[in-house]
Amino acid sequence: MKNILKIFKNKIHLLLAIIVFLIVEVYCDLTLPSYTADIVNLGIQNTNFNIITTTGINMMIMVIISVLATIVVSYFSSIVSASFGRDLREIIFEKILSFSNHELNEFSRASLITRSTNDVHQLQNVMGMIFRTLLFAPILAVGSIIKVFEIGSSLSWIIFLAFISVAVLLMLVIYNVVPYFRRTQEIVDDINRKSREILIGIPVIKAFVRQEHEKKRFDKSNQEYLKVNLRVYRIMFILIPMMNLIMNLMIVIILYFGAFDALNGQLLTGDIIAFVQYSTQMVASFIMIGGFTIMLPRILVSARRIEEVLDTEITIQDGRSNIENNQSGEEIIEFRNVSYTYPGAESETLHDINFSLRTGKTTAIIGGTGSGKSTILNLIPRLQDTTSGEILLNNINIKDYPLKTLRSKLSLAPQKAILFSGTIKSNLLKGKENATIDEMYNAIEIAQASEFIDDLDMEVSQGGSNFSGGQQQRISIARSIIGSHEFYLFDDCFSALDVNTEYKVRNKLKKITQDSSVLIVSQRISTIKDADEIIVLDKGEIVDKGTHQQLKERCSIYQEIISSQLENIGDVL
Repeated sequence: MKNILKIFKNKIHLLLAIIVFLIVEVYCDLTLPSYTADIVNLGIQNTNFNIITTTGINMMIMVIISVLATIVVSYFSSIVSASFGRDLREIIFEKILSFSNHELNEFSRASLITRSTNDVHQLQNVMGMIFRTLLFAPILAVGSIIKVFEIGSSLSWIIFLAFISVAVLLMLVIYNVVPYFRRTQEIVDDINRKSREILIGIPVIKAFVRQEHEKKRFDKSNQEYLKVNLRVYRIMFILIPMMNLIMNLMIVIILYFGAFDALNGQLLTGDIIAFVQYSTQMVASFIMIGGFTIMLPRILVSARRIEEVLDTEITIQDGRSNIENNQSGEEIIEFRNVSYTYPGAESETLHDINFSLRTGKTTAIIGGTGSGKSTILNLIPRLQDTTSGEILLNNINIKDYPLKTLRSKLSLAPQKAILFSGTIKSNLLKGKENATIDEMYNAIEIAQASEFIDDLDMEVSQGGSNFSGGQQQRISIARSIIGSHEFYLFDDCFSALDVNTEYKVRNKLKKITQDSSVLIVSQRISTIKDADEIIVLDKGEIVDKGTHQQLKERCSIYQEIISSQLENIGDVL
């Protein structure tokens, strides 16, 4: 909870203001029953209209002050709760942005969405309740108890009995509803996950006529959510009528036994009325606390889920900030005995990888599916860290570089084109924040995207769904080549392009990458055959490396890949 409570550091002045006005409100509420007693005991019984008028005016003043204090408390409470939700979402979002692939594997995407929205919303809602119940109700209850004992009646045992009844009722309700709260949040995670899967997979679902199956799968989670919530609220809805029953029975008992005290002259009529009002305030306070207590388990569940995210240790930490830039003018990345194993995997994904990237050279990696090609690219910008061995940049381990410094030297075009909702311009600016219009149009021209991009303000839907796969890839390539970088990493990003378009893009890229190092991962021989060095991967190990001609003559795996791509044999040979 310490991470969550830190948010209140800059809201201390608002919290103090809320407490002050709460005390004012409680004081005004506690004076009203005593004024009522004075009107009955001194005014009505003695037919003294001056006392009735004066006391009535004082009551009106107290009511006005109480109303104003309530408005102020509500106003500041709204500010605190709304800003709390905003700040907490921002903290969670920043934390998630710092996650590496390792942390993202620990939490599902659906769970992170639920924790950032639904769980934060639960805590935000309770903030307003805290000031109206956790602070207001106890103060009012304590004040009412003090006032009751000031009256000096022998009826105090009735209040004690009501308190015991309320406490037992709350314990029974809490005991029965707590087990369902965590399950509720887990079901919300599941609903979000299935919703996300179905929305993303709508074309596939329609193509295989699986609409009914997906409806049943989604309805199963929905029905479970319904059943769990019905169980919870059926139990919780018993609380209010039972509380009202206890309060009304208490009033009846007070009036019954109070009548005997009044007849015996031990208690005045006005004091009985005041006693009933104070007792009602006290039980109402218990009801308010009880309502909050029932919500508390759900709040604690949400708080723990948020804390799990905020307490997650980031495996990829920033390096030193005092590394000097390389003075030789040549930037070199070297893989030295690098191995990598995914968390929970039984075998290594990469084993004993050794190669280097040098300025002005193009290196290509080819291999079967699952051979570890993309994993190598993910290790360079430290999206994942090596299990053993080291990756050196200018003879310095990349783990010693500040992440911002390291990644500023790299340009990565991922295998799957990831576009954001907005415009072509906003997507290109992700590659370089201060890119000029000329730089953007130049990148579009190199990526052969000018044939379908008419304007930089052209709309881009979420995920680039209003573009074809090849168009998405070209926009992604254009974004990656904006600005000057020492290393260009292309992770099979030409796969969605036809051979002619790919040929034009690669020829254009040669002009901007001639003073940089290029690493290309591809399944196509035609894409990599002109590389200075081609690395052949198989089952996470380098089985051979050399030029296209050398590998074609001696590497059996490379020969198999060539023979499997007969349609491009003219380009290969």
